[in-house]
Amino acid sequence: MFPIFAVRGLTNYPHGHPFGREFTRFKKDGMLVGRLPIDNNMIYWFSAQPYIPKDERIWKNPEVIRQYTMELLSNYPQEIQEMAQNVEMNSLSFTHLRYRHPWDLLMGTFFKETVVVVGDAMHVMGPFLGQGGSAALEDAVVLARNMAQVGLNHVESGSKVIVHRVGKAFDQFVRQRRIRVVRLSLQAYLIGTLLVSSSRLKRILWIMLLFLLFPNQNSHMDYDCGDL
Repeated sequence: MFPIFAVRGLTNYPHGHPFGREFTRFKKDGMLVGRLPIDNNMIYWFSAQPYIPKDERIWKNPEVIRQYTMELLSNYPQEIQEMAQNVEMNSLSFTHLRYRHPWDLLMGTFFKETVVVVGDAMHVMGPFLGQGGSAALEDAVVLARNMAQVGLNHVESGSKVIVHRVGKAFDQFVRQRRIRVVRLSLQAYLIGTLLVSSSRLKRILWIMLLFLLFPNQNSHMDYDCGDL
């Protein structure tokens, strides 16, 4: 797990909000805040900050989550503080961020016979790129394409034939997805490590690695997984 926890929520603006449709991030005092308009009235937002080891049972109380978040946001612009204050209480959540190591993705086995893992079960990562949901959709497209290519859209007789074809489809799926999810996971891991690092030397090292390995900062978005 990252030594980071995230608070997420939805805030409704009955008379509309002035934020347009752009995703905006703010970073201050070691805390990251993101704001994403859903429509003209609803905002999805999150805050991420270093994890404070406490009894996590207290974080099941939405009011505790809101009050604590508002304290952390006290030095942020008024619009951010109001966003947290007016949050819909039933939408608030507290999460200790989890991830799978990039090297586990590089070497791991993700299928056996007729069972395969996809989405977060395969490549759970920090939310620093905003690509977790997109990667899961890519998984679905690639998996469906491979299953169709080995003829699993037809009724077969004989369990051994079916198991063989399913295994072949899953093997192709994992091969085609591995490098993509390793790169996403590694980039998210480096960004998350950079955010929580207190050592200036380490921060410089993470920044250098990011520029060296990912010179195009938008490469995680410029990706086409192909057609069905």
